[in-house]
Amino acid sequence: MILLKVRNLSGEWISAPPVPGTFVCNIGDMLKIYSNGLYESTLHRVINNSPKYRVSVVYFYETNFDSAVEPLDTIRTRKNGTKKFEKAIYGEHLVSKVLTNFVDV
Repeated sequence: MILLKVRNLSGEWISAPPVPGTFVCNIGDMLKIYSNGLYESTLHRVINNSPKYRVSVVYFYETNFDSAVEPLDTIRTRKNGTKKFEKAIYGEHLVSKVLTNFVDV
């Protein structure tokens, strides 16, 4: 069995069971900033408890390395103008994430 798990706000890994007729779209950090937190960037993992070989096809859609990312005006208007995130430079954010997300074993 293959299990998708997501980390909730309490830091616990919980199962995200499949829902027939749907697909999962994991939101990244930049969409979280663009949406001013309307969409959450959730940590996730997949556990393969099956003896079968598994292939996962992942697609990343990324902005330009030097793009400035900040909450969109239309979203801020819907949230009474409150800006939850400061401007981020995509490439700087990406390098920081890569350098801190992988652990040497």
